[in-house]
Amino acid sequence: MNSAAKTGQCSWATAKKIIDSTPEELAQRGTRNTTSKLITLAVIEAIEKIFRDEEEKKVHRKQRHKAPAILIKLKTAGIYSGSIRHLRRAVAEIRKKHGHAISPPKSFLELNFESGKYLQVDHGEVEFELGAFNKTRVKGYLFVASVPGAAIRFCQVYLTKAQEAWGEFHDNCFRFFGGVFPNCTYDNDGAICIPGKGVSNQFMNDMENYYNFEAIFCNRAAGWEKGSVENGVGYCRRNFLPRLPSFETMNSLNNYLKMCSHQDLGENHYKENTTKEVLYEDLQKNLRPLPDRKKWEKIVSLQVNSLQAVKHDSYQYSVPERFVGAILKAIISVDEIILFSGDEKIYEHQRFYYEKIDALIFEHYLDQLSRKPGAWKFSKVVQCATFSSDLNEIKERLAAKLDEKHATKEFIQILLLKRATPHELFDVALKMALSYGGINSNAISLIIKQLEVGDKMANCPDELLPENLLVHKMTDYDLKIYQQLLPEGGFE
Repeated sequence: MNSAAKTGQCSWATAKKIIDSTPEELAQRGTRNTTSKLITLAVIEAIEKIFRDEEEKKVHRKQRHKAPAILIKLKTAGIYSGSIRHLRRAVAEIRKKHGHAISPPKSFLELNFESGKYLQVDHGEVEFELGAFNKTRVKGYLFVASVPGAAIRFCQVYLTKAQEAWGEFHDNCFRFFGGVFPNCTYDNDGAICIPGKGVSNQFMNDMENYYNFEAIFCNRAAGWEKGSVENGVGYCRRNFLPRLPSFETMNSLNNYLKMCSHQDLGENHYKENTTKEVLYEDLQKNLRPLPDRKKWEKIVSLQVNSLQAVKHDSYQYSVPERFVGAILKAIISVDEIILFSGDEKIYEHQRFYYEKIDALIFEHYLDQLSRKPGAWKFSKVVQCATFSSDLNEIKERLAAKLDEKHATKEFIQILLLKRATPHELFDVALKMALSYGGINSNAISLIIKQLEVGDKMANCPDELLPENLLVHKMTDYDLKIYQQLLPEGGFE
């Protein structure tokens, strides 16, 4: 044993352990066991479940959970309490088992930027679910602004990557940082630069002049010239929007991302021995003053087709019948489309992106329907329309009493009354009509007139009213005593 220890240049105990080892144990000798005892079967199963869910939902590879997001999820669930280092190894092994590609290491040049002088802006695709009840899978564009060297990021999602989204993002971004960066770097995006020339188009010129900054465009296919924001898009997508997150509205999504951007300031900087918040406060010293908030819009001309609508991005937006054939001015922003005929504002539509219907306003088609009641049953705008419970009840009573044609005509006449009557007054008239059985348009019209007279007299001083009209100012009279005078079934 002693000679073996001298030959192997090891202790007597080590020599004995080697001699007593099996061939399998000798084969493992010298390799380090890097598996943490905290990587339990429950942890592995939880990671496996995350990957299986992603595969079932066909989550885009760039939105798959990475180790930091998985760490937060497992710690929140109380499954794992170890470090990110051990979890990374486990995630990498399971990822390899699922056939996920792992990027080889790359080389980079270390760069140094003056604080508060430069900002890099880019966007990338992201998928999420939208809706309060019936969730819809939606593709949007994650706009990210990143401060190179500081790893400070601000992000928002828009359902378009057109100019109005660029403008809206810049306004929100500069307000997040508390000022304007003198230099902003971009890709050669056709929305903000002249294709093939790498110089600002008119829209970007307007933004540069309004906010007082200079736009710098990268060389084509030279993403490394804005590597900070390239990494930033991936960072925000992986850490803030992993898998397929759900939100009720776009506002709730962007409020969440704004919160994430603020919370990220509390993280330690990867290189400096301080938090990002300290760097954030330092860069603000070099920012230029903020101008007033601006709503960025584009103006286009759209012609009204024979279906009483203008078309924009595959959606139709309705207008009243009298504008058929006219060319209208459309002011288009991220969230709305406002239509004008000269200086007359026609209608303000919510902008559609993923909806399965067009933006057809029932009121716009009421005149046509009054002339063509036979089209009611098959009209697209009627099929999409919703009515109040009182109107639906009147519609049902008319259908029970009259044939389809006359019931439709009568219901349209009631809707025309609604157009000419204040909403609150019309609602009261409907309830009274239902209460006393006077559900035809003539009866409802009379009730409306009586209510209007009552309102006028209620606001008139008593001394100016004839004595016989003072009774109309009573507020506690009971009409039920007159109900016995009505024929059975009321006015129906």
